[in-house]
Amino acid sequence: MAVSSGPAKAVTILDRRRVEMLGSEEDRPRFAYHVARTLQLDAAGRLIHECAELSLTRATAALRSAVEELAASGFEVAASGIVFGNRPPSASLEAILKSHALVHAAEGELFRTAIRRASEALDIPVTAVRAGDLESRAAAALRIAAGELPDHLSRIGRAAGRPWAKDHRDSCLAALIALPG
Repeated sequence: MAVSSGPAKAVTILDRRRVEMLGSEEDRPRFAYHVARTLQLDAAGRLIHECAELSLTRATAALRSAVEELAASGFEVAASGIVFGNRPPSASLEAILKSHALVHAAEGELFRTAIRRASEALDIPVTAVRAGDLESRAAAALRIAAGELPDHLSRIGRAAGRPWAKDHRDSCLAALIALPG
């Protein structure tokens, strides 16, 4: 999601798109860690590596496309905001594959890492925001009271149109936090 912030805390959604990094035309599964649980450890490691590289390739292409389209409309991408889990997985692949909860955490981390690396490849500064800090940091960035944030987000969502689910709201908040100044 690309946002612009103007006077009087006005927020405009400039671009909103879903990036399919895995599981479309090729034979790489969308939920790589879930599939990896069914493989021997060596094969699981290869699958995860291949999926991480494909995710990076697709994330970079999608981000480059968005940057070019925004530039053609007169906007410059200043930063990237990424929401990360409260406890990113730090266990070995073997330990991750033995825990369904860690598999889910690792799936998310695979995609966040691809977006981070794509941003860095395009020289876009990255601001990482812990999920538990998202709302308080967004309220501070917008210079509003935390209690005003839900109404503020609702107004942004009405202007943006549907869908306006939690992942859209969180992406919007992360982008606002990442904006310089």
